[in-house]
Amino acid sequence: MLDFMGALLAPFLAALLVASPADASIVQALDLDDLVEQSDQILLGRVVFSESFQRANGTLGTWHRIVVERDVRGGTSAEREVIVETLGGRMGDVAMRVEGEPSFSIGERVLVFVREGGGYEAFRPVGMGQGVMRVRTEQGVETISQTREGMMLMRRNARGRLERSPGALPKKERLDAFLSRVRWIVEQKAGSANE
Repeated sequence: MLDFMGALLAPFLAALLVASPADASIVQALDLDDLVEQSDQILLGRVVFSESFQRANGTLGTWHRIVVERDVRGGTSAEREVIVETLGGRMGDVAMRVEGEPSFSIGERVLVFVREGGGYEAFRPVGMGQGVMRVRTEQGVETISQTREGMMLMRRNARGRLERSPGALPKKERLDAFLSRVRWIVEQKAGSANE
């Protein structure tokens, strides 16, 4: 009797699983070397403005203006602000969310790993939300963390099978220590490019 019930319920349960909405985008995990290598610029700054817009294909995007506090890689001293473009946004009563894309809050400090490729000279985050890290001050110490909201980070193991990955910053870290690691990687990559 149980086998018969299982045979009847299995297709029904499978259909429910297939029809359920996605809670995350499956994204190839990037380690810190990958983030640095794929970035045109790495900047520490504060979000001062966000504005959503409609693309030619009807989807929504959002531009986020970030005032640069520190250029870690690739920026120029003349660039005091950058525009980072993300997929999704809100215009009036219409909203679009792309799981895995980063969100920004006005006033928050962020470290962004960005590449060229957005519209109107805007930058795009590397690896979706992996390229945006939040800076907080906790008990007088600046810390940095990587949110993985809306992302399931995956990497292939030695046998070629997919497995979950913690990403470039598995746990909260002191900002100064993390920036030192990033600068070291930048210097190593610059040195190997000059050889």
